[in-house]
Amino acid sequence: MFRQHLPPANRRNRRRFTAAGILIGALTLTACSTASEAGTSAAPLSRTHIHGIGVDPTTGAAFVATHDGVFELPGQGAGSKPGAELDGPIAGIAQDTMGFVVDGDRMFASGHPAPGEREDLALPNLGLMMSENAANSWQMISLEGETDFHDIDVIRQASGRTTVYGLDAATGIVRVSQDSGINWTDGATVDARDLAVDPLSPDTVYATTAQGLLVSRDNAMTFSLVDGAPALHLVDSLGASAGGLIGVDTDGAVWTRSAEGTPWLSRGVTRGEVQALTYAEFPIGKLIVADERGIVASETDGRTWQVVVAS
Repeated sequence: MFRQHLPPANRRNRRRFTAAGILIGALTLTACSTASEAGTSAAPLSRTHIHGIGVDPTTGAAFVATHDGVFELPGQGAGSKPGAELDGPIAGIAQDTMGFVVDGDRMFASGHPAPGEREDLALPNLGLMMSENAANSWQMISLEGETDFHDIDVIRQASGRTTVYGLDAATGIVRVSQDSGINWTDGATVDARDLAVDPLSPDTVYATTAQGLLVSRDNAMTFSLVDGAPALHLVDSLGASAGGLIGVDTDGAVWTRSAEGTPWLSRGVTRGEVQALTYAEFPIGKLIVADERGIVASETDGRTWQVVVAS
């Protein structure tokens, strides 16, 4: 059932982003990309669309999924410096990577093939993909040629089972898999922008919509409004250790809620349109967003920011 998506042997062109800062931890991160340096050209962050950001909690390595593939963000260490260029996409794989989430040492994603590739598909949709080697190759799990998930979130349960929630871009249906994305059940139809599963309650998933923040407590079968919630555009969990939610509203303000039933607290602010958001618990609590400045990170819930990659 699994098929591996490997980069063509003749792909040599690589894109580079300009890094204006340093991201996460005290770890030196090694480059993932193996493509040739020949034919490299600059590609400012402002020229691509960012679909997702994720952090490997075991290493602190951070990644950004874009219209032009997955890139590794710069890490702190002897090999990184302000103004360094970030090469990519990783392994030269330039697929339009959407619905991106990092789950430990695995990545899940969806999207569309790079131009001129995978013309055998009934529809130009990659279904659900998984990478176990930091985006150097991808396994096609299911729904290939059928579904484009614009957002994905996953949760590993105590039993070892992985639940996957995917927002089907064509239908608005929140689809649910209880076996790492092999088999699917259709949940509710929701005009949502972002999904976030509660790591303390795998059956609970939140969705941001124009009507307000919604919550489902039955594996996305039904949703209801969250009373008193701000008009969040993007949302993420604060993690299994802290619990609670963090998000950015339609005006760019950052909000947190420490636990269900507690008040929402207004924190800092972002700048301009926010394309993607993630919250990383490890090695230190850090909010990472893509806004008009580029990729920026905050250890103070948005009150202060550090530019990681400038737009």
